[in-house]
Amino acid sequence: MRNQIVLDGNSLLIDDIIVVSRGHMKVSLSDDEQFLNKISEGRKFYLESGVYAYGDKMGVGANVGKIIPEEKRVAFQERLIDSLSCGVGDRLPDDVVRAAMLLRANSLVKEGCSAIGLDKIERIIYFLNNGITPVMRKNGSVGASGDLVPLSSIAAAIEGNGKVMYQGKIYDTNKLYKKLGLDELWLREKEGLSLVNGTSAMTGMAALALYDAFNILALALAATAMVTEALGGMTDPFDKFVHEMKNHEGQKEAASSLRLLLSKSALTKNIEELRSEVKTQAEGASSVVESTIELQDPYCIRCSPQLFGPVLETLDMVEDWITNEANSANDNPIVNLKERKVHHTGNFSGFYIARAMDFLRLAMFDVADELNSLKERILNEKYNRGLGASLAGEEPGFNSGFKGVGICLADIFGRICYLANPYSIHRRTTESFNQDIVSFGFGSAELSLEQNDRLRELLAGVLIIAAQGVDIRSGKDPSKMSPNTRIIYQKIRGAVAFLDKDRPMGGDISKIAALIKREIFFE
Repeated sequence: MRNQIVLDGNSLLIDDIIVVSRGHMKVSLSDDEQFLNKISEGRKFYLESGVYAYGDKMGVGANVGKIIPEEKRVAFQERLIDSLSCGVGDRLPDDVVRAAMLLRANSLVKEGCSAIGLDKIERIIYFLNNGITPVMRKNGSVGASGDLVPLSSIAAAIEGNGKVMYQGKIYDTNKLYKKLGLDELWLREKEGLSLVNGTSAMTGMAALALYDAFNILALALAATAMVTEALGGMTDPFDKFVHEMKNHEGQKEAASSLRLLLSKSALTKNIEELRSEVKTQAEGASSVVESTIELQDPYCIRCSPQLFGPVLETLDMVEDWITNEANSANDNPIVNLKERKVHHTGNFSGFYIARAMDFLRLAMFDVADELNSLKERILNEKYNRGLGASLAGEEPGFNSGFKGVGICLADIFGRICYLANPYSIHRRTTESFNQDIVSFGFGSAELSLEQNDRLRELLAGVLIIAAQGVDIRSGKDPSKMSPNTRIIYQKIRGAVAFLDKDRPMGGDISKIAALIKREIFFE
């Protein structure tokens, strides 16, 4: 088992980002001699080339045509960071900032491209390994010339400026440095620009959002299986042959998951047995017979693999894009050591992340739509196959059951629908037409995290409702469930009791949503 994540600029995975940003796993640089030499060689070549480059000898943005006097070029880097330290709004969560730091360090070590001193990279790693987290604000990045404003908080902290979180308290960075005996680091030629000119903040948020989306999706499949049991649904729609005939890999994977989740359930129905019952009802009839048996389940059950399939494939594509971005040199300018050139680039643009996050939210809308349909089906006594109105426990009528919860979840579903809209199409030209086309990747990633919060609330409510339905259907005998759905059921019941009499349910929903976020259902 690994005890640290080793950065080499090429091999960082989503899971690595999670264990560092949330699990506080230690980070180190690769000790490969050739790798380390490239970092120092990139810096040495850049300084010795004497090239007139953007953000060093030349100004930035609309001031790119201004030549900076030699004696002011080091001071210009600090001045640049000061000018970008203008983020506003709430403080971003620690896991987001830690992900941004990890990704910035990984980008800066790639092939010596960023021409930054090793001491600056090592200071970021020191921050990660010692729980020092710069205060980064939510608002201020258009994701064009990178996440300039958010990443300036990391650059400022390296200088000993700004504010940082340490052991649950916010410090002035210079005061914490004195407390810990750390030296402030000067940002020299190009180094300030290298730290801020990249996609690391949006990519860090995107990685967190995607990881959580995968977990929400897995639990949504479990919720679908539980509602299938509560409604006495069939497993025939999930038969392997059916999905092999449709060709889509995601659909086949979703169907396989549902087959596994419903394996050995005594609550689901066998289609051949149902057909036999229908045949018995029809025997001897000379006119139309009104059968009490449904030979097809509703779409929210029968078509669920077809719905979940493209979601799975979208998330896989998004993972590829995020992983590529996480292992890229995404600042400007960059050094090409092989050809001994300095390139002015647009690698800081966040268009991949912007589009990936828009795709992610739209895909997760499908998950929310499925959950909402399951909720409406199981709460409606006309369609829930005898479970009663709103799954009320004792004295239906006197007790209203899940009426209020259903209304609450409808509001949450509406918010998820709104958040599913693409954000990147609202981008605007800015910064005196220097940034005449921007990505809005940072904002899109933020919205994905927000949508996940609402999805957890919706999913929590549906899981509680599904457990209630299973209890009513089985006579409170969970042994009739599939062993796989029973695991989920038992964790729900460990936190939320059967609703026999009406009680406030808001706390129950919040409790299950918190367990989802903590990944308790996958332990």
